[in-house]
Amino acid sequence: MKAAIKAELDKLNGLKLQYAGRSSDLLWLGFGEIVQISRRGRTEETAEYALHIQCSWKITLNNKIVVASRDIYAPSSEWNNLNDDFDWDIQGTNKFDERIKSINKFSGQLMVDRIEADDIGGIEVFLSGDYKLEVFPDSSGDTVDCEHWRFFNRKENSPHFVVSGEGIERV
Repeated sequence: MKAAIKAELDKLNGLKLQYAGRSSDLLWLGFGEIVQISRRGRTEETAEYALHIQCSWKITLNNKIVVASRDIYAPSSEWNNLNDDFDWDIQGTNKFDERIKSINKFSGQLMVDRIEADDIGGIEVFLSGDYKLEVFPDSSGDTVDCEHWRFFNRKENSPHFVVSGEGIERV
């Protein structure tokens, strides 16, 4: 598994991290050049490569956590518990939404230096400026429904490289 993951993700070496964000509790990152694609009858501008993560992850800078997966479930510093109940899934209300801005301010400036992988689907993406993304499967699930992460090329619309509890699949 380690060799296959490394071979696939080595496509990112030397590419720019364009953006990072979330959809519910899924982390998405865009790498490479900004390209135009047709999607659902519309033309969109997006990064060529996408990495979608559904397991635990963290982004560090000089061995300090900048933002991590559990930040999605914590209120932002702006939240006032006197006004409303906290709903983590509303964009802009949680700690992740607040902290990811410190990564996105470097849009197109951080480059992928190298990729490391392990035998259970974990990866490390080393970025310029001493940033690092660490992804670590955190479930013993051994079904296809237990997707850890996926990587795909938006420009080529090629099959997705999916790492799950059952291993690697191209879908």
